[in-house]
Amino acid sequence: MKKLDIRHTPANEILKYKFFEILEHNQGKDPKTVNQYVNAIHEFEVATGFKDFKKYSSDWAIEFKNYLNDKINKMTGQNISKSLYFHYSNFVKEFFNWLVKNNKDYSKIKPDDINYLGVTRNDKNKARATNYQESHEISDILSTIRNMPEGNILEMRNKAMISLCLLTTPRISSLQTSRVKSIKYFKDYDIWALIQHPALQNTKFSKNITSFFIGQSQDIIDNVTKWQKHLISEGFKDNDFLFPRITSNFNTEGKPILELTKQEIKSQSQIRIAFKTAFEANNLPYRKPHTFRHSMARKMKQGENATDRLIALAENMGQKAGFATIINSYGGDSLRQQATVLKGFRLE
Repeated sequence: MKKLDIRHTPANEILKYKFFEILEHNQGKDPKTVNQYVNAIHEFEVATGFKDFKKYSSDWAIEFKNYLNDKINKMTGQNISKSLYFHYSNFVKEFFNWLVKNNKDYSKIKPDDINYLGVTRNDKNKARATNYQESHEISDILSTIRNMPEGNILEMRNKAMISLCLLTTPRISSLQTSRVKSIKYFKDYDIWALIQHPALQNTKFSKNITSFFIGQSQDIIDNVTKWQKHLISEGFKDNDFLFPRITSNFNTEGKPILELTKQEIKSQSQIRIAFKTAFEANNLPYRKPHTFRHSMARKMKQGENATDRLIALAENMGQKAGFATIINSYGGDSLRQQATVLKGFRLE
C-alpha cells in the first residue's frame, strides 16, 4: 500500500475554514454536526493524499469510497458502519458542490465528477436502517437504582442522576449541564419537573423543555430532591451544576476524601461510566442512558390510553407539540394535561 502524503495544502485549509464557518454561523448547524463535516473532509484528504482541491476528478471520489469501504472502526475492529460511509460521502459531496458554486477558481470541476461521491441505493438503505435498540425493562432500572449505595457524595450524586434520567428521560448533554434550579416543584399540578432551559443547558435545537417526573415512585423522586437539598445546604446557588464534578483528595492524615466542586463533569464518558457501574453491580448489561427513552416508551405503549401517554412523553422529551398544539388551540392548559398523564402513569 502506498504511503499517503499527509502534508496540508494551505489553499484547502482556507476553503475548509470558510465552509465550516458558513455551516455553523449561516446555516445554524450544531457545532457537533459541523465537526462531522470536519472529520469527513479530513478523511477525504487522507484518502486522496492532501492534494489541491482544484485537481479534483472522479477518480478521487472512487478512491475515497474505496478507502471508506476498507476503513476499520478501532473500537469494534469491524468495518465502519454504512451510516458513517453514507454521511461522510454526502458531506464531502456537499462541500464540493458548495465550492464550485461559490468560488470561480474551482468552476472547472465537473458536476458529474462530484456526483461520483454518491452512494448506491442499497448503501443508502443500509445506512438509513434503524436497528432495534436494546433497552432494560423499567423494573430492572428501578431495581438497579434501589441497589445503588449512597454512603458518600459521589454515590449520592450518581444515584440522583440515574433516578432523574428515569423520571424525565433527558438527553445526556442535558443531564450533564442541569442546574440546581432546574429541579422545580409545580404546586398547582402537585408534581416535580426538570426545567431544561437552553440558556443554561444543552438541549436539542435549543428548545425550552418542561419534563415532568413520570410516575409516583416516591423513593426515586426523593433521590433527586434530597440531592438538590444537599447541594443547597452546601452553599450551592441556583445556577450551579446539579451534578457537579467530585474530586478525590487526601486529608492531613493521608486518608482519601471526596470533595464537591462547582465545576461541570468533564466529559459525558464519566456519566456513562456511572451508569455502567450501577447496572453491572446489579448483574445487568450496560445500556446507554439514551435507552431509558426506549424503555419508557415501550412500557407506555402497553394498556389503554397509550396514545395520550406517548404524546405526553414526547412533550417531556421536547420532540413534538401534541398537547401544546391541540389544547392551547382551545384555551386549555397543555402543561396540566401533560403533568396529569405522566404523574398518573405507574412505573411499577
